Amino acid sequence: MLIEAFKQVPDFRDRKGQTYRLWSLLALVFVGFLCGRRGLRAVYRMGRALPVRQRLRLGFRRDKMPCHSTLTETMRAVDADCLAALLGRAILRDEVPSQASRHIAIDGKTLRGSKDEDGDAEHCLSAFAHAVQKVLGHTASRGKGMEIPDALALLERIDLTDKVVTGDAMFCQKSITEKIVERGGDYVLPVKGNQKNLLEDIQTAFETPVFPLTRWQEDEQKAHGRIEQRIIEVLPAEALGPIPSGRVLRRSSKSSASARSNARVDG
Repeated sequence: MLIEAFKQVPDFRDRKGQTYRLWSLLALVFVGFLCGRRGLRAVYRMGRALPVRQRLRLGFRRDKMPCHSTLTETMRAVDADCLAALLGRAILRDEVPSQASRHIAIDGKTLRGSKDEDGDAEHCLSAFAHAVQKVLGHTASRGKGMEIPDALALLERIDLTDKVVTGDAMFCQKSITEKIVERGGDYVLPVKGNQKNLLEDIQTAFETPVFPLTRWQEDEQKAHGRIEQRIIEVLPAEALGPIPSGRVLRRSSKSSASARSNARVDG
């Protein structure tokens, strides 16, 4: 349960500042945002309007609820990375097991309307679970050239056991794939110009395959004004040399206005 996750967040306050339990404050903010409240002032007003039964379930007393400044100071000082990691684990633990729920995507986005100390827009790197439509974790990225160490820090905080991680070609780096496998996961990453030698090796492996190709072909589909047909060809990773058994290579292509793409897959 999410309440159990909130209870594991370290309490940064001294004893004099613990009028309310930390997990109760976090639960109130969480419920407020789920109910569509925009901002902590709206959450504070909602909390004052809650009936006694709901106050008790959130861990508050009958006659006492936090003020706006209490919520503000709490959210400003709470360990955000720890909270995000605990919520991410709770989401993965409570999800319905399925093949689709194994997928975790990592991607970076620039936050609209944000500014850092230099006046530049903030960049955020997130891990997203498609099956449950939830963000499992995120971290502030330091911008171009720093995405790889930021991604490594993000993956370190997420339970990747039996999960399949996807991302842009930028994340097709040995350090990233080793971290994913080390933490019990697999990966599907495209190979483009950022890994020129690997791309050429994969192209050669498919052009003159030593191992038999496995091929899937979908029916033609209309998408975004184009007619597409997806074709997937699979080779064992041994086609590229001494790679641990169990890995495979997949090449995915579309016959449409889009260009062919090659991908290396683990799992």
